[in-house]
Amino acid sequence: MPACVAQAAADYSIPLRALIAIRMTEGGQTGTVSYNKNKTADYGPFQINTQWIRQFKRQYGITADQLTNDMCMSARAAAYILRFEINAAGGDFWSGIGHYHSHTAAPKAAYQAAVYRNSLKF
Repeated sequence: MPACVAQAAADYSIPLRALIAIRMTEGGQTGTVSYNKNKTADYGPFQINTQWIRQFKRQYGITADQLTNDMCMSARAAAYILRFEINAAGGDFWSGIGHYHSHTAAPKAAYQAAVYRNSLKF
């Protein structure tokens, strides 16, 4: 894992293990774009969703291409999103993890479990 992933985790006060487990759970690679049934797409190693792509472009000028093809930019975006979701959940770490994927109960719970299982692999 590149050093920039650890730096992104540190910058956003995210446990590195959580960020790595999210990447493992998402299964993205540099250059990967995955299309969803709801007509959105997920970009890059951390599979940043279209909804976030628009926000990063509007607020920070970060493009879908950057989030797709730059591991470090994808890691920073993922750490930002996770920190945002944890904060939005009143500091609840596991709710933030689940919300990285979905705010709907069943997919959220399944994602939390998958991230947890992946966090035990290293």
